[in-house]
Amino acid sequence: MLPWRRRTLLAGAALLATLWVTSDSIDIPIDPTLLENVEQPPAITKQSPTDHYVDPLEDILVKCEAKGTPAPSYRWTKNDKSFDPRAEVGVVTAAGSGSFTFVKNSTGHAKRHEGDYQCLVSNKLGTAVSDKIKLRIASTPKWPKEVLDPMEVDEGNSVVLPCKPPQGVPPPKILWMTSTLDHIGQDKRVSQGLSGDLYFSNVKPVDSRDDYICYAQFVASRTIISKEPIKLKVRSLETLDDAQSSSVNETQLAVAGGLRNRLPSLLTPHGKTTRMHSLKGSTLVMECIAEGLPTPDVRWERVSGHMPRGRFSTGNHNKTLRLHPVEVEDSGQYKCIASNNMGSAHHSFVVTVDAAPYWTARPEDRIVAPGDDAVLHCVAGGKPPPETHWLLNGKPLNEAPAEPHRTVKGDRIVLKKLVIGQSAVYQCVASNVFGTIIANALVSVLAVPPKFITKDKEEYVVVEKQPVLLDCKVFGSPKPAIRWSKDGQVNTLQDKKFKEFENGSLYIHEAKKADQGLYMCEATNDLDTGTINAKLRVREATHIEPFERLRVRKDGTVELECRVTHDPDLELNIYWEKDGMELSGTNWFMTDKNTLTINNVSEVDQGIYICVAHTFLDLARAEAELTVIDKPDPPYNLKLSHHEERGIRLSWTPGNHYNSPISEYVVEYEEDRYKPGDWQHLANIKGSDTSAELMLRPYVNYQFQVIAYNEVGPSRASLSSQRYSTPPAVPDIAPVGVTGEGSEPDNMVIAWEPLKHLDRNGPNLRYKVNWRRKGTGEPWEEAILGADASRLLVNDTATFVPYEVKVQAINDLGEGPEPMAIVGHSGEDFPKSAPKNVKFVVVNSTVLKLTWDPIPVHDVRGHLKGYKVFYRKLRGLQERRRRHVEWRVLVFPGDRSHAVVPGLEPFSLYELEVKAFNGKGDGPASHALRVEMPEGVPGQVTNLRVPEKDFDSITLTWDPPAHPNGILTGYTVQYQNINNTQNLGTLHRVELFANVSELRVEYLDSYTKYKFYIAAFTSVGTGKILTEEAVTILEIPPAAPVLLSMNTTRGDTYANISWVPGVGQSASEYLIQFRDKHGPGGWRNHSVVSSSRNHLLLDGLSPGSQYQIRVVAFNEHGHTISSEDVIETTGRGYRRGPLDVATQAWFIALMCAVVLLIMILLIICFIKRNKGGKYSVKDKEDARVDPEAKPIKEETFGEYRTLESDNDEKPLAGSQPSLDGEVKRGESEDSLAEYGEGVEGQFNEDGSFIGQYGGSKEKVTGSEATSPVTDGTTVA
Repeated sequence: MLPWRRRTLLAGAALLATLWVTSDSIDIPIDPTLLENVEQPPAITKQSPTDHYVDPLEDILVKCEAKGTPAPSYRWTKNDKSFDPRAEVGVVTAAGSGSFTFVKNSTGHAKRHEGDYQCLVSNKLGTAVSDKIKLRIASTPKWPKEVLDPMEVDEGNSVVLPCKPPQGVPPPKILWMTSTLDHIGQDKRVSQGLSGDLYFSNVKPVDSRDDYICYAQFVASRTIISKEPIKLKVRSLETLDDAQSSSVNETQLAVAGGLRNRLPSLLTPHGKTTRMHSLKGSTLVMECIAEGLPTPDVRWERVSGHMPRGRFSTGNHNKTLRLHPVEVEDSGQYKCIASNNMGSAHHSFVVTVDAAPYWTARPEDRIVAPGDDAVLHCVAGGKPPPETHWLLNGKPLNEAPAEPHRTVKGDRIVLKKLVIGQSAVYQCVASNVFGTIIANALVSVLAVPPKFITKDKEEYVVVEKQPVLLDCKVFGSPKPAIRWSKDGQVNTLQDKKFKEFENGSLYIHEAKKADQGLYMCEATNDLDTGTINAKLRVREATHIEPFERLRVRKDGTVELECRVTHDPDLELNIYWEKDGMELSGTNWFMTDKNTLTINNVSEVDQGIYICVAHTFLDLARAEAELTVIDKPDPPYNLKLSHHEERGIRLSWTPGNHYNSPISEYVVEYEEDRYKPGDWQHLANIKGSDTSAELMLRPYVNYQFQVIAYNEVGPSRASLSSQRYSTPPAVPDIAPVGVTGEGSEPDNMVIAWEPLKHLDRNGPNLRYKVNWRRKGTGEPWEEAILGADASRLLVNDTATFVPYEVKVQAINDLGEGPEPMAIVGHSGEDFPKSAPKNVKFVVVNSTVLKLTWDPIPVHDVRGHLKGYKVFYRKLRGLQERRRRHVEWRVLVFPGDRSHAVVPGLEPFSLYELEVKAFNGKGDGPASHALRVEMPEGVPGQVTNLRVPEKDFDSITLTWDPPAHPNGILTGYTVQYQNINNTQNLGTLHRVELFANVSELRVEYLDSYTKYKFYIAAFTSVGTGKILTEEAVTILEIPPAAPVLLSMNTTRGDTYANISWVPGVGQSASEYLIQFRDKHGPGGWRNHSVVSSSRNHLLLDGLSPGSQYQIRVVAFNEHGHTISSEDVIETTGRGYRRGPLDVATQAWFIALMCAVVLLIMILLIICFIKRNKGGKYSVKDKEDARVDPEAKPIKEETFGEYRTLESDNDEKPLAGSQPSLDGEVKRGESEDSLAEYGEGVEGQFNEDGSFIGQYGGSKEKVTGSEATSPVTDGTTVA
């Protein structure tokens, strides 16, 4: 199967450009291989230009190339006569081509090749005819020898330097240069005409030179020839020397030289009117060059209408008018006007435009199927109108035999029901006096089954919401009918978003994910049916989240994050642009491919930043406008105006606001009398204003500065303004804050706030203080104090007597405004009497309400501030001893006769007093009042604990409430099962006497969670409830742990062991054991770890050895053992198997020695017996050591701990000592001796329990290195 080929589409606009142009005939395929075996009439594909200029010194190529099936043959005519290139001498041709080449020669006979050539291309289906090729040999004539006299001209006059170049083919290009090949400068005064002559509208002495040379450049022959140099001498006026004449303008020249300015006149063309003729499509140039002093200006206008829009231009300093391309409607009258300050001259051009023949309806090729019709349409335009006629295969149609299927109707040929064999080439010829044009129209009758131009299994990839065009270019005759289907279904393409074009392409508007799939194009005509497939993939479009407008402070850092979403299967590339250019430089950098960071932001960083994110399918752009803001520059150019006694106008010019508009201006002032050098705030001005009317104070020498504010902050202060002094005046205000209060019972202090410096208004400020007793009509007493005074002490006053007081400001210019008198008082004294008739009402067990009679007004002796209630707890009513408690105080402001005292303790004895107080202090206390508070509900029970939990019971203990608030009468305990939070268990209730502080709750469910509620109560009621939760115990050992052998990491002397807890009852601790797989030793204990760990580094092993490992899980109800696993350490070592002692040499030697010793002993015994002596072995027997009685090293059991805490020395629950009762903790030689369930609780190496502890334990010493925790000794 052919592989799928991928095609990507980026834009919908580009898709439509790929569509074929449809017509009545069959489209010609682009791929010629499709029609290799299909007969076609000839068609010319290349030919030389109709005006063909060639260099005689180069090879001359005349082109004519054509296509057709069978391969066409070529014929040529020259000047309408047969011409055979192959028969010509010096002509090279190529097989299969109509082009030929005249080989270059130096004989000078290339001229004979000139002529009108025409190519005729034929095969058996017809003949095609080319345009006539006018071959012209470029000529390079020589400039005839001339003797040129020097030309002398008076300064200011005009002159024309003639060129008159020899004529060539094509005409030469004219250049004026010096002998050093410097171009002659041209301007409005000096210019080159279309004829090649050099025109001077007026001459200056600087125009004098000996080497004005006219050069003629013949482009076709790549040759330049020159005329003899022309000498021009300008006779300067006697009144001006050469140096002056070169530096004056034309008006000065005319005046200084005595010459008069003169009217313009035309140097070319001559006369009043010029008639010009042009052809449509060519270029028409009109020229007017004028002389005069000053140099005239030239302008153009069309007398008979407006200038042709977009097709005219002026040149040569407005001296030429150029029309291109010329149209017939350009016929009419044009006029040039040359003018200076003396007048004007004009010239008219009468333009006539004719047209050589041109096509308005060019005949088109027709490829038709057998039985189809074809129409050839030929219409030509021209002025005069051209005559048209038809040729058939290069010959006049009227000379061809009549055919019933062919009808000529004016400019149309109608061909009916064409059949195979009626293919031909028709020519339409149009002629008038200005030329002839010819157009070939191929008529090909083909019978071809559908042939696909579009490749099969194309894969199209497009992003969502973009259009896509699936190609199905097919050629066939008759023209095939196209039908599309998707995934085998035709009706799925009935939606309006699908559109089938006549050329077979399927257009999908805004593709979606649902449009993905396999599409099939089926092409059918009368001869056959064919299909091709196309696969469409729709990818997610790239999208960038829009940016917010960014305003960043100068010198700061900004990060532009380009948040992009795109199809995950497409590679995304991101880059940044600024102001249309891709970013480069060191001031910014990208991170994570999508964030642009700009450091030390400055004004140059401001602009439009564009994040460009693109895949190979699409591209997304998002703009972020970055505005750099900064504090504004200070205002400048401060000016003072409108000077008044208490005001002035200040104006200024704003500084640069750096993209942050000025929000306000702050005007500050400095005065040199009171606070010189201290700038103080004066006014806030709107940011839109640039001047302000400032209100000033008298007797101040001002200068001003302005600070501008924007959102970033303040500018620097402006330069200060000129100083302005205001005249003095009397004070405007009286002192404020006047008070009269006594510090002692026999005085009064009059105080006020001194005036600010700017309020003094003049020199020598003073204060006049007046006072008198209120309501007595006494005269005012007076005192004068200085500017710095703020108080006056008046002595020998009565206690708390009202006074009228006023303070007035005065200076050397007079008194300030008369102040209003205020009422003050002389000094206060302590209240004279205590509240009487104090009573109480008990509101509840913690609140009292008090009432009393207020003290008389005359006993207050000051401002009555209120009353104070003093209270303290003497003792609880259950207590015998009185407490020494500080008084507590409640303050009740104002003149009142009652108070509420909250927060008292129930069932307690309190003492209370009431005092009045004024500004001086507290008065005497009322008679003490004692109150017994009634009982209340008790406080919360304290220290609730669960010291014991069992299989079916839980024990609670508690302490009485810290605050019983009365006589406790008992406790209420409630409990319920809370295992199921959706359906709580039944609530049980137990009531206990007050002397009970422990409760054992029995007959509970095992391994169940319970909640307990306890509260104390008195005769008043029940106190606040305290809760606790507890779980009954499940009396089963823990689940066996599971070793994870796959996670074992090994080294030479260690292995990392890990396990997972078993499913079920949890363990509290784990013991790790190991033993040599091939050694004689038993299980050895390594370490005990808490249940929170599930891994251990087993070290102290031998390299290259195999060990068995297992994990023992413990809780207070027993233990379980994991399955065993085998690990092998790395490194070199030896592997030991079970030793066959009987085969060992040392064992044989030992046995021999023992036998020999026994024999010796038997001999000795025999001798002894025979001698009658006795042998005692008691000493030796005593010397034998019982292995069971040997002390065991402490490290035998290492640091193993029980389930208790680290500091607890208790054994495990349910564990039993060894049989002899002397083996201490850590001294047992059995690996699990401390974990057995009594005598019957020991277990052997495989974890099975040993029913009876048997015999003494034999100590076996292995060769392996021992664990740092154990001594390596175990019992099997």
